[in-house]
Amino acid sequence: MSAALENNRAWPIVSLVILLMLGAINLCLLLFVVPDFDQRFQTTWPGKPLPNITQFIIATRIPLVLIALAWSIAGTVTVWRRHWTAICIVSLGQLFFFALIWVTTVALIIAEIPIISLASPASSH
Repeated sequence: MSAALENNRAWPIVSLVILLMLGAINLCLLLFVVPDFDQRFQTTWPGKPLPNITQFIIATRIPLVLIALAWSIAGTVTVWRRHWTAICIVSLGQLFFFALIWVTTVALIIAEIPIISLASPASSH
């Protein structure tokens, strides 16, 4: 069996494993880290509003979990059936999951950065 044919069979499995790992990271973030973030934030920074991107991630976490699960299942099914759309579904899923991990991480980190007031110092008379 030629190396090209062997690589042709291996890429879907490797791509699917990467997709499932990124999906698992997303699910862990959305199910375990994000839910209690609002409460921890209010304890740490009482009275300070959450940034818009953080509010968006908190508000849409359940639909994002459902999308992550559906995309992982769709990728697995298409690779398992060796459907011609497998490369599109898996590749787009990898991009979506990577972007979602990045946006979620930024949303959580940006909320923790204290806003430094750049008010001018009081002038001495």
